[in-house]
Amino acid sequence: MKNNKTKDTKRKFITHSITCSPAHLLTLVACLFTFIPITYAFEDVIVTNNSKLTEIRVGNHEIIDVFPLVTIMNDKNTLIVHPLKEGQTTFSVLKNDKKTVNFSVKVEADETIISPVEGFDILPVDAPPGIFEYELDKPPIKVNK
Repeated sequence: MKNNKTKDTKRKFITHSITCSPAHLLTLVACLFTFIPITYAFEDVIVTNNSKLTEIRVGNHEIIDVFPLVTIMNDKNTLIVHPLKEGQTTFSVLKNDKKTVNFSVKVEADETIISPVEGFDILPVDAPPGIFEYELDKPPIKVNK
């Protein structure tokens, strides 16, 4: 019988330590920050109505995107306005397949302003709600007899 010996293979892991001077480290950090783009947290907005909204047209797609939001009941009466960068533009929708409604939009770093239009509700999505004071229900008083 042949003796089947298995070779015990050991892998050697080599660790390297990299040292650099503080001046090199500052240069590296400065280079990294020059390539990081500045980002803004723009505010999304919901535009809603009681009527069916179709045929969305956006004036400048570099500033905003407008998406229909289809509900469970398939109402098709809600839009989401998603800002992409600061600026001013317009968008329009066809209401009840009859009337074109135009909106003016101004996107700033901290808010999105949409001109009010009669019959439409404009609701900011990302804005925190106002501070409300809530009173919790008090536990019932236990009466010992």
